[in-house]
Amino acid sequence: MEALRRLWMNADLHAVEVREIAVQRTFVDFEDFWTTSMMAIAAMAPGDAELLKMRMRARLPADVAGRITHDARANAIRGRVPK
Repeated sequence: MEALRRLWMNADLHAVEVREIAVQRTFVDFEDFWTTSMMAIAAMAPGDAELLKMRMRARLPADVAGRITHDARANAIRGRVPK
């Protein structure tokens, strides 16, 4: 986050603010997670997408009902152009 702040400040932006946005989302099952995720990775080659799917399935544990809860973070930044 500090590197992001410095980058904007070095671009001569003022009143630079950064923050992390944390979210958690629960999916009905892995296929629900994967269908939603495919919107973001639709440009991947089919073989690469299938490999990613297998790896993600192995890394995302499901609860006893089959649901998958996934945490994610995004960095938000804003600044003003000097007048």
